[in-house]
Order: sequence, then structure tokens, then C-alpha cells
Amino acid sequence: MTWTPPTAHTQEVDALVDRLRLIVASALHGGTASGEDRLARLEEIVQSSLRQEQLRRTHTGQPPLDRATEQEVSRRLRLAQSPLGPMAYLLMPDSWSDVEVNGAANAICTDRSGRRIQIASPFRNEDEAFSWVAAQAAAHGRRFDDAAPSVRCRLAGGVRLHAIAQVTGRVHISCRLSDPGLDSLPGLESVGMFDADLTAMLTATAWMRDPFGLVISGATTAGKTTLLRACLNAHPANVVLDRIVTVEDEMELFLDPNRFPNLVAFEAREANVEGEGAYTMERFLSADLRRLTPDRVALGELRPDGGVMPLLLALGQGVARGVAATIHAPSAADVIPRIRTYAAFGEHRVADSVVLDTIAASVDLIVQVSRIGGRRVISSVLEVAGRGERGVSIAELWRWNPSAGRATRTDLVASDELTARMTGAGLDVNILDRNRSYLIGIRR
Repeated sequence: MTWTPPTAHTQEVDALVDRLRLIVASALHGGTASGEDRLARLEEIVQSSLRQEQLRRTHTGQPPLDRATEQEVSRRLRLAQSPLGPMAYLLMPDSWSDVEVNGAANAICTDRSGRRIQIASPFRNEDEAFSWVAAQAAAHGRRFDDAAPSVRCRLAGGVRLHAIAQVTGRVHISCRLSDPGLDSLPGLESVGMFDADLTAMLTATAWMRDPFGLVISGATTAGKTTLLRACLNAHPANVVLDRIVTVEDEMELFLDPNRFPNLVAFEAREANVEGEGAYTMERFLSADLRRLTPDRVALGELRPDGGVMPLLLALGQGVARGVAATIHAPSAADVIPRIRTYAAFGEHRVADSVVLDTIAASVDLIVQVSRIGGRRVISSVLEVAGRGERGVSIAELWRWNPSAGRATRTDLVASDELTARMTGAGLDVNILDRNRSYLIGIRR
């Protein structure tokens, strides 16, 4: 969907909204109404303010507001009273994937096709932008001030906020929005992220009862978390009673607790304003994961923060039936070397041979997601086929095919073990069957 700014979005509208929102806020302040009563009261105040504005214009000889302008002003006045304040009208997940606000200068919004649009900033000055971030941070127990010039937190609706000021020329605000319509594998297939074969294969990973390791790799904004969420939602049960444990630095997956009533959703916690209370992913993975007796673990992102080896070792020891994780990597072939590097950052050093053995035993598939031609797509799928003499054996089963505009099956064969496990989970054997004269490739 490509969003086009409304024709009424002009400097005149901005000025009118700025003036009327103070009147609306003053009239609404101090009321005891809540919920639907508050919304009704807000609507009454907004409409009354617009009628007064039309009367003022008539008395001063100004042209009346046209219907489009009235509707846009009314919409923005209502949004301004939401918890997101002046940013509310920009943080619409059906319109944008990313919103970047540069103080009072402008806002750069990226739609879900990758197209960027510049519009007016929702803030009148830098102080207003700074105050908005500080208020959002305080609501989440974080600081944003001279001593703490950057902050990140999660806003209403799952919007991820990062802001920085003081050490930059302006207050820079970055917001990442998730699309609630793309939370299933068929949904992602429908927008061209992959074809029906890959939908079937990824669905089979969610249906497996045996341990299975899935790593989704790619660059920032490529769609790693979106694909991970869809894979988790592919579970065959209508109500999933398995113990699913999600481990994230910042919560993004947002699995439905009604469908996953046995869900444990861990989010790392930073130190509070007194410098206390931090709880890291590494600490959770090392101290708590085993005791939660998980059936499946979903790690929001593998990072060089010491959490890699506790996770891999836990899986290698049979703590969970499977893991799905994301990692930043330029290609699927770079994932294993990157995991080896990240494993060295933990408190407890492990020999590289042990790291390789653990990767080979814990990871089964690596799925690379990329942005190609403005689309988020799966560009490669690798099977991790075990430990070889020269390292971990891998085979690229799907590769990006420019002429087809999607990843297509290569001539490398899947291992007998993967084929048996996939077909046992309901995958059509013809999707994996290829010329068996090809040997599995060897990589690092």
C-alpha cells in the first residue's frame, strides 16, 4: 500500500491543529470520564471547537474550512489526545513501516513498498520533540535528558522507538511499526515474499515434534522478525498449549496470548534511573530457560552479547524441542561464521570446535531474507547437514532466481534426515526431491 498525504495537509492545517489542540486539551483536562465516555466527550469538544472556528472565520471575513480540511483537522485533534500525542497520526501501521522524525524540520516516512516520503514534522520546535520523547521514556521507566541523551522503548501498539538528542544537531526519533496483517505464512506468500513451496516447507518446521533449529538471517528492515512471527503462528493447533518461550531485547513478536496461553514472553530490562534492575538476555538464557521447561524457544535476535552459547548449549542438551532465531547477516553463508564470532563474547569461553559441534547439532535450516526491488523476499535457504572434516556441511536448497522474481529450488539435494523429518511433518516429498547425483557443498 502506498500512502499519499491528504490534500488538506498544509501549513494552514498544521497551524490550525496547533491552536485548536490546546483548546481541546484544556476543555478535556480534569474530566473524570474514561473509556468510551471519554472518547464521546472528546468528539463533542472537537466538533464544538470546529464550529467555533467556522463562526470565527465568518465574522472575520475568512473563507470557511472545506470538508476535507475539517475532516483532517478533526482526525488529528482526536489523535493528539491519544497516549502518542502529536505522533499518533504518523504511527499508523497500515500506512508505514518506519517513521523517522528529525526534530521540527521534517518527518521521513517509509511505506511498506520501501518508498520514502517527506512530510511536515508533527513538532513545532525541538523542545516539543524532546519533551515528547522524555514523556514516552518516563512512562516506561526510562530516562531521556542531558545525562541520558538516547533512549529506546516500546510504545502502544508495539511501535519500537529509538531517540537521540543533545549529542546530535536535532532530536532524532526513529519508530519501527509492525504490520498486523502479515502475521501468517500465507499472508507473506500473498505479498510475494516466497512461493507456495516455501510456505509448505516453513509450515512443516512449525508442525515438527522433533527438535528443529531455524535461523532467519538478513539486514535491518529485511523482514526477519516478521517471518519469525509467521513461522510461530503456523503451529497447527488452534489453541497452542505447548510452552513457547520468546526471548527478546525489545519485544516485537507479540504472539496472541489467547492462542498461546502457555506463552512466556521475556524482554530484556535495562537499568532504571538508579542504575539498578538490569536483566539481560544472557542471564535469562543461562539461569531461567531450563527451569521453564520450554517446548519451543524463539530468540528475537542473536547478538554478540554472550547469549549465543547458552542458547545453543541448552538446545544441544535437549532443553527444548526446537529453536527459531534471527540474526543480522549479509548472506546465509555468513551466518555460521557470525555465530562462531558471537559465541566468543560470552563470559565463558568455549573452544571453536565445540561451537561448531553445537551449531551442527542445533541448527537445521538458515533462511535469508532480503530487500530486492523494493520487496521483502526469501533469497536463500541453506540446510545445515552436520559436521564435516572441513567445518559445518551446508547445502543451498533454494536460491534467488532473478528471472522468476523469487527463490527457486536448486539442484542440491536435501539430506535423507531432513527429508524424512520434513515429510514426517506433512511436507510433500516432491518439494525436496532433486537429482541425487549432486553432493552437499562444504562451507566454513
